[in-house]
Amino acid sequence: MTRPRIWFALQHRPGPAAAPGVRITDQPGFEEHLAFLRRRAADGTLVAAGPFDDTPDAADQGMTILAAPSLEDARRLAEQDDEAVRGGLLAVTVRTWTVVMAPVLPD
Repeated sequence: MTRPRIWFALQHRPGPAAAPGVRITDQPGFEEHLAFLRRRAADGTLVAAGPFDDTPDAADQGMTILAAPSLEDARRLAEQDDEAVRGGLLAVTVRTWTVVMAPVLPD
C-alpha cells in the first residue's frame, strides 16, 4: 500500500482590488497570476491549475494544486510569490489536501 500524498489546494477568487463586473482574466494584473503559475511549473511544484466552470460567475474562481514541501511553503508561494494575490486582484485560501487514491501518484 502506498502512503497518502499531501498536496495543497489554492482556492482563488476575486480580491478587493478586482473591478466588479469585469472578468478576472480581463483585469490588469491577471498576467501576474499566470507568471506565478509558470514559475510553479518550472520549479516542479505545480500539479494542476484552472478555473471553475460550474456556474456563470465561477470562471472568476479557480484552483491550483501544488506539491510543495510543507503548508508553510505553500502559503508563502500562494500569498507572497503571486503578485496578483499580493496586489489584491485575487484572494486565496490555502488548504491541505490528502490524496489517498489516484491511478498514478507522481513522485
